[in-house]
Amino acid sequence: MAKVGFIGLGIMGEPMCQNILSKGHDVIVYNRTRAKMGPLVSTGAKAAPSLAALVHRSEVVITMVADPSAVRDVVTAMGGLLSALSPGTTYIDMSTVSPETSREIAVLVRGTGADYLEAPVLGSKKAAADGTLTILTGGDADVSKRMEPLLLAMGSKVVHMGDTGTAAHMKLIINQIFGTTLCVFAEATLTGMEAGLEAGKILEVIQSSVVASPAIQAKGKDMLGERVFTPHFPLKHAYKDMRLAVETGNATGVPTPVTKAACDLFGAAWDKGYGDRDISAVLRALTDR
Repeated sequence: MAKVGFIGLGIMGEPMCQNILSKGHDVIVYNRTRAKMGPLVSTGAKAAPSLAALVHRSEVVITMVADPSAVRDVVTAMGGLLSALSPGTTYIDMSTVSPETSREIAVLVRGTGADYLEAPVLGSKKAAADGTLTILTGGDADVSKRMEPLLLAMGSKVVHMGDTGTAAHMKLIINQIFGTTLCVFAEATLTGMEAGLEAGKILEVIQSSVVASPAIQAKGKDMLGERVFTPHFPLKHAYKDMRLAVETGNATGVPTPVTKAACDLFGAAWDKGYGDRDISAVLRALTDR
């Protein structure tokens, strides 16, 4: 059993950490909003008073935070991870960041003598709670293999993608396709409903067609029905990922006009105040009804 420090106890991080704890690992937690540590402490985790204290008491340190800026803050801030990491410790970042950010953090972490592994996840709130996430790793293959038993406490599959940055890029590809799919689904189905087609029949035919997808199956009913948009994958994070996908396309010299258009729809929904709702609330960029 490993001594695991876990940082970032949001919609995804809290259930992921709970699964590590339930597998018998010695877990210490830290969150900027300290009240979020309560549920884990009540089930056996220990609360760290600071980031440095967490690192000193851990063999493996995991972060699951919102964006590249949050990762950089955790790693480089005064009293952050870099001030305490040392040889023998492994740092795993499971956040969704750009390949460039991951490579940048890897250089800093390895400069302390610690090991670094990127490990973004595929799946949302339910998969995190069920421990069925697919976990993508990038970095040293031996480190990935060594960390695999711990990662499988949170997921059902680990795929080593290659060097640092490759897993981060693969995660953006998935969210880029997911976000763009929901945007064109919203456009097409709203047009159909305005023309008099029934929402239920639209969904039935789509799911029996060549364009059927798990994304539409998961989100379509709420988008065309009650439109509650209960957050499983918050729109603000999807918007961040779409921006990162456009930036990554620019960095590689590949035009991304479709992704950019979808990104703008997410931005419009965010401007309307739907950032904390589910990714499916991108529909609100097109209608107020």
